[in-house]
Amino acid sequence: MDIKERSKAYANGKALDALSAVIEQAYADGFNDGMNYLQIQKQEAIKNGVEYVDLELTSGTLWSSGYVNESHLPQNRLPYIEASKLNIPTTDQFVELCNECFATEILSKEFRGTIFKGKNGNSIRLRFVTIDEIENSKYTDYFRFWLKDGEELNMALHAKNYQYDKNKVTPICQKLFMGISLPVMLVK
Repeated sequence: MDIKERSKAYANGKALDALSAVIEQAYADGFNDGMNYLQIQKQEAIKNGVEYVDLELTSGTLWSSGYVNESHLPQNRLPYIEASKLNIPTTDQFVELCNECFATEILSKEFRGTIFKGKNGNSIRLRFVTIDEIENSKYTDYFRFWLKDGEELNMALHAKNYQYDKNKVTPICQKLFMGISLPVMLVK
């Protein structure tokens, strides 16, 4: 085999390898673009239809009127990894909500939870929720939702209440395993 034949064989092999690599990359890019698109669509579907309430907080933060309630969310809850992709409240925003709003605990058949009323009379409602993985009672006296957090290992912060009197909520921020699904509150 002379040099011309060897170079032709070499070039055919290299061209085929290069073409295969380009096709592989195009496939991977297309797949990743499709997955990103689906993730964005899911996030937008969760945000659509959310009613935000102005409670006249010092920061100007608007809160969703209650937990995000989308039919495609399992039990209207998300694990932290999914919730953290949304505009969930920070610890400071939660503390501000508890400190600047009048809180009323309601324990009736229709609603078991806390209503936060702002200075302007607007309000949001947070139902008490039971988390099967950590509670063994059908009823609890806690609302719970994820807070923006710098995760450590597999734990993230969530908001929880302690109502020491009828009109005040002590904000509790505790670490919880991020794989547990909690309700989601949104802010803007």
